[in-house]
Amino acid sequence: MKKYHLSLLLIGFAFASSALAQPVGDTRNMPRSLFCPARLSDEVAVIDTSTNQVVTQIPVGSYPIRIEMTLDRRKAFISNAHSENISVLDTVARTNIATIPVSKKPGESTITPDGRRLFVVHGEPEEEESASEPAASADAFQSDKWWRASSPASDWAEPVTDVICPVSVIDTATNLLITTAFIPGHSAKDILFTLDGRFAYIANPSLGEVDVMDTTTYQVTSIPTGSGSRRLCISPAGDRVYVTNWLDDSVSAIDTATQQVIATIPVGLNARPMGIAITPNGEEVYATNQYAGTVSVINTTTLTVVATISTGAHCQRVEITRDGATAFVQNGWSDTVSAIDTATHTVSATLPTGHHPWTILATPDDRTLYVCNGTDTTVTVIDIPSLTVSDTIADVGSHPFDLAFSR
Repeated sequence: MKKYHLSLLLIGFAFASSALAQPVGDTRNMPRSLFCPARLSDEVAVIDTSTNQVVTQIPVGSYPIRIEMTLDRRKAFISNAHSENISVLDTVARTNIATIPVSKKPGESTITPDGRRLFVVHGEPEEEESASEPAASADAFQSDKWWRASSPASDWAEPVTDVICPVSVIDTATNLLITTAFIPGHSAKDILFTLDGRFAYIANPSLGEVDVMDTTTYQVTSIPTGSGSRRLCISPAGDRVYVTNWLDDSVSAIDTATQQVIATIPVGLNARPMGIAITPNGEEVYATNQYAGTVSVINTTTLTVVATISTGAHCQRVEITRDGATAFVQNGWSDTVSAIDTATHTVSATLPTGHHPWTILATPDDRTLYVCNGTDTTVTVIDIPSLTVSDTIADVGSHPFDLAFSR
């Protein structure tokens, strides 16, 4: 393993706020609003989940692609990929209350288990834009070319070893940018924390590794995995982290105690694994294979593939219900969502959506699944008990990309 002692860039931006903790996912207090960033509208739609109607649009920065809620769901942080900042939303007042300048191309973000800090990974290094990375134009977003232009291969085909990629660390109470830490390479794609919040695991596709950052010292340890490491999930016990290796056609299992890869599981030639999730009992991992149009089911005891399930074209995301009974997979080029029975490893329903379904999110009571349709202006609503489409929410903005529940 390589260890990096990288310098920290300290930047301050002041704004006062307060947050009160409450249990996340408390079914006695179901979320009443759903927030959805729309990339080409530079707005976040607020949807009333009781009526499935858009009640307002909140202006944010340029090209909002990710949203992360505080633990009490009173505040939302929006990654604006083209304006190099984070918008902070008051989810009760439904207003934009702060803008935090950060490094280029902010992307995936997550909040520490104690709720005090937001970590944001970035899709560009501190230096000039890499020649190997495509420049996405507005015209490209109007057709299927966008899906190819933004494919992992174009970003990761040429490993980069002489640049560093920023990780922004923000105080969620004050909206201060506490520090900018760094990992090696030019493109970070996913981040999660260990259950105790001591370490952040970051998927680093540019070097084919997972970088483990100490959240106190910001020291980084790099774990080689496979080429194009893309998305992560952690076991319920917190003892393992799993990562999809897009170019390596594999999934790696990492022991969080030793920070070592304990197994690399092949999922098929040119399968291109992307999304990943683990069942609530920790017994199986589901990995979506983007090119193969399949889902690999991995037994976490034997660390072998026990089932391969055909879904649809360009499957990338997977969401498993809290009861563990159903895994939902979006099929971006089929304009469908597949519902997989986790007991039988079979598709129990294939449901129509809008154009290019992307992020999928289930309510805490496992009754409703929301699907943002990445290249139109709608969100599809699926009734989980009946596995039917119950509604289509119109006018959420152009090219909705992410979803999060508020209070």
